[in-house]
Amino acid sequence: MVRSIVSKRRSAFVLCLGLFLLPAAALAQKLTPAVKPVSSAQVRRQFTSPSRQYSSAPLWVWNDMLTEQQIAETMADLAGQKVRQVFVHPRPGLMTPYLSDDWFRLWKVALREAEKLDMNVWIYDENSYPSGFAGGLVPEAMPESRGKGLALQEVKTPADAGDSAMAVFRLADSGYENITQRVRSGEEFPDGRYLVASIRLAQPGGWFGGKWYVDLLKPGVTEKFIEITMERYREQIGDQFGKRVPGWFTDEPHLAPAGGLHWSDGLPELFEKRWGYDLIDHLPALAQPIGDWKRVRHNYYNLLLEQFIERWARPCYEYCEEHNLDFTGHYWEHGWPGAGHGGDNMAMYAWHQRPAIDILMNQYNEGVNAQFGNVRAVKELSSVANQLGRARTLCEAYGAGGWDLRFEDMKRIGDWLYVLGVNTLDEHLSYITIRGARKRDHPQSFSYHAPWWDAYHVMAEYFTRLSLVMSQGRQINRILVIEPTTTTWMYQGATIPSGRLREIGDRFQALLMDLERAQVEYDVGCEDIIARQGSVDGARFQVGH
Repeated sequence: MVRSIVSKRRSAFVLCLGLFLLPAAALAQKLTPAVKPVSSAQVRRQFTSPSRQYSSAPLWVWNDMLTEQQIAETMADLAGQKVRQVFVHPRPGLMTPYLSDDWFRLWKVALREAEKLDMNVWIYDENSYPSGFAGGLVPEAMPESRGKGLALQEVKTPADAGDSAMAVFRLADSGYENITQRVRSGEEFPDGRYLVASIRLAQPGGWFGGKWYVDLLKPGVTEKFIEITMERYREQIGDQFGKRVPGWFTDEPHLAPAGGLHWSDGLPELFEKRWGYDLIDHLPALAQPIGDWKRVRHNYYNLLLEQFIERWARPCYEYCEEHNLDFTGHYWEHGWPGAGHGGDNMAMYAWHQRPAIDILMNQYNEGVNAQFGNVRAVKELSSVANQLGRARTLCEAYGAGGWDLRFEDMKRIGDWLYVLGVNTLDEHLSYITIRGARKRDHPQSFSYHAPWWDAYHVMAEYFTRLSLVMSQGRQINRILVIEPTTTTWMYQGATIPSGRLREIGDRFQALLMDLERAQVEYDVGCEDIIARQGSVDGARFQVGH
């Protein structure tokens, strides 16, 4: 059966292992020690009453001018329904100043109640999302952190380039010519095909506290974010790190702060150092299939991924290693094979103590960019955990499922996630209040606002026990399906043939679904992780443990 599946797909899709070279300093990463076998007798002893670490952990929405009474009462209500972990999640409607003295006073109330109720309280690292701007405090303290994007626009004449143009190119069927200096010197050109490269700035807005989203690849931005956010938590509640505060949740940090292609100060210099040629001279290849476009695109996205790891993921991971925390949370995992938000989600999961994804809504769809039903998104997560020895994984689930979400739906979605390798359920959301427009903020709510809430302990205990069982032992798969991410980098933007990126994504998704329907177990392979953690021992190819 497996042979027929592979043969059927081979003519349509070839999996290639493209191991690209990494700087020597980037190769070292600590592997989590292999999970020690646990006997079934030990699991049975815990099964009746698993410890709080296996409980589901909803995003507990702080969205009011909060009082100590609200904190205490909602925690007691959650504990009464056998929910014994929460993520403190600021969201629209919050009036208590974020990261203020009042904020931490209420956090200490939450920890006091957690001690009474035997609960965990996790840190969510942002005022709403995406992570990195600290509710506007990072751009306020570091104005140079403002995110940038690269716009590539075709025009008829260089006169349309404008004063903000970084570079101007004359296009031809056979290639392109950088005419930037000639345009700046006043030379005139006839109408034709020209490409203008210009820098966009991330725009300020209320969502970002009147500021803007930041450039996570700019040196010092992540360190400033950690200083403003995590160091403040450490000063105030650091004695509970690794105890009542198990870890830090990050939400959708990304590399598209101003739309278009990512740009950072110093990127051309990094590119030339890494690849040995000038990026600016080859910018048209990022948008149009001209020149050596496949090589330029591959090199561009490879560099972005390396920098995203080194300047965001690694500092966060290492901070958590140092302070006995689990780094968890998710990226833009539903965008693959698109690379605009980060380059390679699987590579980023390697830098989490508890890798995580989100699966939202309640509509089953097996498509490449789907939520519930997207096998690839969950197998990416569980495969990284298998290979790098991460005993725990997490999924933010149910978001925007609607006020009509039923227990039947919750179990259907949750069971599907756990079969594929999730073992921590993070319910989206549990509101403190639904007053006014708050009730429209991606409901449902796992709280007293729902008519089924008094019976929710049945569901909570089910998933707590399932988490206990599914967190034990190891899954060792003998089939590795290489995800062709580095190939997809070459087909971002216009391509020859057109539609190639979608074709790659659809065929890879179909291959995984064929394996699932045949009940064939496998891991998905990440080229970046293989380059860092792959090895060959005789006839055996091994990734990680």
